[in-house]
Amino acid sequence: MNFEATQLQSWYEEPGGRLVVRLVGEAMERLLKENPSERTLGLGFAQPYLDWLRPWTGHAMGAAPAEMGVVLKAPGTVNRTAQVRPDALPFPDAWFERVLMVHLLEGTSDPKSALRETWRILVPGGRLLILVANRGGLWARRDTTPFGWGRPYSPGQLRSILEESLLVPRQWSYALFFPPLKRKLSWHWASAWEKAGTRWFAPMGGVIICEAEKVVYASTPLVRKKNLIRHPARIPLPLAEKSILNR
Repeated sequence: MNFEATQLQSWYEEPGGRLVVRLVGEAMERLLKENPSERTLGLGFAQPYLDWLRPWTGHAMGAAPAEMGVVLKAPGTVNRTAQVRPDALPFPDAWFERVLMVHLLEGTSDPKSALRETWRILVPGGRLLILVANRGGLWARRDTTPFGWGRPYSPGQLRSILEESLLVPRQWSYALFFPPLKRKLSWHWASAWEKAGTRWFAPMGGVIICEAEKVVYASTPLVRKKNLIRHPARIPLPLAEKSILNR
């Protein structure tokens, strides 16, 4: 189960949501600087993070599952988000250089199909930057935030499902080390929590950020059988059959 798009937008417009975008966006930024892309797709509810990462995502568009819904832009502005089926994306093969997946894998009923479709639309060597709730973190235990809904993942579970979808994890990061408090937390204290958590207890972060690469395995051509069989084999016959053939 996942939040609806209107609920997610309302949460991200609050001070706590804006703080989360800033902290998580900075962690994503460190992974993207070396590999900027021209064509980027945001899957799920990725728009707040796409806005933050605009210098490294090029011409980005969004796609959200139908059960989540889409928040339309204000009148007079261009809408760049479509409703889709995560297991049947309406995009051609090898089209996007990068996919940013946020608030999707935890709520979809078939995560493997969603990841295989993501693999299909990525160019060879393209990257998936995925954000999921960490099963071992505090944020997955508070249903007052979007990270407390759906199915959280441990690092091992995320690695396993990515590799089964032919997506090879290349970089890992964690974020949201401060507890999900109801009261507003200042940027100074939140930043101090992030620095301490990244250095001393990274696996306890509230979210896991993983960058995975699309790998296309080359097939080995089969050797033609006629090159292997140079002389026909002689099959020995029993004595009884030889006598019958000689009559």
